[in-house]
Amino acid sequence: MMTPSTVRNYLKERGNASLSDVALHFDAGEDSVRAVLDLWVAKGKIRPLAAGASCSRAGSCGCSCKAEEIYEWVGDLRLAG
Repeated sequence: MMTPSTVRNYLKERGNASLSDVALHFDAGEDSVRAVLDLWVAKGKIRPLAAGASCSRAGSCGCSCKAEEIYEWVGDLRLAG
């Protein structure tokens, strides 16, 4: 069952994960997972990383690949700034 706490624990254990990995792990839709991840982003516990892609054109070439959303656990890390 996917709850904010289980998503938190999953990311803490892995360090980072893509949106699709989290959705697959919890057998949940990406929109539902994104909503939970956004909660943790707002709390400053995770951060989105620059999106990668499975091809060098990130889907602009007409292929079906798409940029992947990656999230990283930062916990209580306080960034200087």
